Amino acid sequence: MLAALWTVYFSFGLAVFSMAPLVEAIREDLGMSKGAMGAVLGAWPLIYLAAALPSGALIDRLGLRRSLGIATAIISASSLLRPAADSFIELFGSVALFGLGGPLVSVGAPKLVSVWFDEEERALAMGIAMTAPAIGGVLPLVTANSVLMPAFDESWRSTLLVYALITVAVIALWLTAAAVAERVAPGADGDRGAAPGFSGAWELLGQRAVQLMLVVALGMFFFNHALNGWLPTVIEDRGFSSSTAGYLAGAVTALGIFGALFGTRAVPEDSRTTAMAALFALFGVAAILLSVEGRPAAFAGLAILGLSRGVAVPVALLVMMQLPGVASRNMGAAGGLFFTAGEAGGVTGPILFGVLSDMGGSAAGLVLLAGVTFATALLALLLRAAMSGAEQPR
Repeated sequence: MLAALWTVYFSFGLAVFSMAPLVEAIREDLGMSKGAMGAVLGAWPLIYLAAALPSGALIDRLGLRRSLGIATAIISASSLLRPAADSFIELFGSVALFGLGGPLVSVGAPKLVSVWFDEEERALAMGIAMTAPAIGGVLPLVTANSVLMPAFDESWRSTLLVYALITVAVIALWLTAAAVAERVAPGADGDRGAAPGFSGAWELLGQRAVQLMLVVALGMFFFNHALNGWLPTVIEDRGFSSSTAGYLAGAVTALGIFGALFGTRAVPEDSRTTAMAALFALFGVAAILLSVEGRPAAFAGLAILGLSRGVAVPVALLVMMQLPGVASRNMGAAGGLFFTAGEAGGVTGPILFGVLSDMGGSAAGLVLLAGVTFATALLALLLRAAMSGAEQPR
């Protein structure tokens, strides 16, 4: 099941990152401003925001096999429609469609890990799962401008079509692997039909620690989604060519893979919230370095960003599993809340970054990101205090 989940999360990362190295080519071909392109990049988080909580309830009700099967089909449809877009509206709609399938994957991943793995195994399992979207993101970053665009006579449409066909293949991979796993362990599909659904989400919202975790998720996703779409452009603004920017952005994501695998396991269970605060502070330092002119600062910022970003999301998901009231049976509801709050930041991050870049260049957007991440670091420390208070006897 972990291997099957990995392929689904790979297609998720591929769909999210496939447009990032092609932003300028798409924008110029369709005659869009940077602000409009930012709106396109933020289109799927907008839908994701509304769909995350219902997706959590759906996963708790339908089980993992069906819900993730639906997710792969939606992701493939979104990917296939993008290269056919001829206007801002069409491109916006095709990207927005991903927002219906994305939360099923995001919420399904921690649900699957909580169901299939014991507590001592979850850090490694989550770390392995989180390498998938990173590797899926590396593929277009390192191949779009250096391999596929030259091969297809600089056609961004043909380049996106290649990535879309990969996501189509994942549908068959998931359905086959999940069916085999169901035969090996009948009924281990996430306690289908036995979960509390929306009522479980309302119960969790009454917990102070859960409330703080949701605000932390908002800040983390604001930063991540802004850079997911704009990082190659930020690197180009530091004086690098488009192909070099793709390689460097891919290297950042590759470093994140090592962070997810090894950094997640290295963080002790009782230090995860402190580690989150440190990681968010490092995000802020990286953003400041990337806003400074000169390649040495850019290289330092990219290295810090790569090493820290891969650890942040899996550690945050593990912290979510430790929150008061959260268990395997309501993990879908908890994940729905987490990603609903997170994508509120995911929607606004790329848009505000694009608007500020139109006004004052990418450096202005990076200053905003630094401020958000430093504030999120402080909230993570408050979360640690809230979790410690919840453990005290009353």
